[in-house]
Amino acid sequence: MLFSTPLVSAIKKAYPESYIAYICNLKVKDILNTNPDINEVFVFERDEYRNLWKKSKIQAVKKFFSFWEQIKKRKFDIVFDLSLGKEYAFFCWRAGIKDRRGFDYKRRGRFLNNRSSFKGFNDKPVAEYYLDLLSVRRTGPLSRSANGIIGNTVLITTDEDKRYIDNFLTKSGINSNDTLVGIAPGGGMSFGQKNQDRRRWSVKKFAELADKINAKVVLIWGPGEENLVKEITSLMKQKPLIAPFTKIREMAELCKRCKLVICSEGGPLHIASSQGVKTISIFGPVDDKVYGPYPKREKDIVVTSDADCRPCYKKFKLPECEHKKCLESISVNKLYNLTMSVLSSS
Repeated sequence: MLFSTPLVSAIKKAYPESYIAYICNLKVKDILNTNPDINEVFVFERDEYRNLWKKSKIQAVKKFFSFWEQIKKRKFDIVFDLSLGKEYAFFCWRAGIKDRRGFDYKRRGRFLNNRSSFKGFNDKPVAEYYLDLLSVRRTGPLSRSANGIIGNTVLITTDEDKRYIDNFLTKSGINSNDTLVGIAPGGGMSFGQKNQDRRRWSVKKFAELADKINAKVVLIWGPGEENLVKEITSLMKQKPLIAPFTKIREMAELCKRCKLVICSEGGPLHIASSQGVKTISIFGPVDDKVYGPYPKREKDIVVTSDADCRPCYKKFKLPECEHKKCLESISVNKLYNLTMSVLSSS
């Protein structure tokens, strides 16, 4: 979702009077609600409809069509469909949206009338694929000044988020004079639970690195990563801070308080980067040129190995691997030296 925010910004910059709505799931609603370029957020949570279907098929159908009736009433002129499926484009067509732009992935773009040929995010940043949809069609209301705009990812925190993190840091004895380093070892669940270890540096190395850093270390985690953080803590000689449960905006506010965030590739990296925080990220099978920090800044350091088989995650597929040398060959000393260089530079 964060990769789509430069597209939103580009549209708003070119057309300040435009009315922009975003259809999203419940997990990212709070991020979009604080985006100044978005006028309205519609939540479409599939699990909610599935659960209602089990209780009452009639109520589920009524709720479903009521949702799309709201979309139809807004009389939108254009939709940018980033789903890579065919369902949203179909219902946007039924809702009367004339200009439907998106990706023709595996021939699923049949209900798009302005579609881009697409085989996967393979050769440039994801955000730039989204921005390319501005120029899919030569004629139409978005054929001019929005093209060529490259902006930052947008994630705005609130005073409430600030108070939540202030309270945590105060209770933990952290003050403004302390150097706080965040370590986010997880990265989210985009590979599914079974393949999480394929994208993560080892817990032993994270623990060793955290022990070596001469600063206050806070371990940052998301849903499903509690045991990962506990395991790292159990291997450490020092006692780190462990972040409280955080929603995405609260995690962003915590990252903002850090002088540096060290992380696996994935969600926490982009959350930290969106706050302008210095980052050191570890990329194994995933291509950093595609899924790395966007836009790439000097303060974002990406660490990869010279394994000749990486990146192997392509076209949304992760091949089998028995050695993980793309991650295992990255040493603790390399990360430590980079960390100390960043901390001493400012």
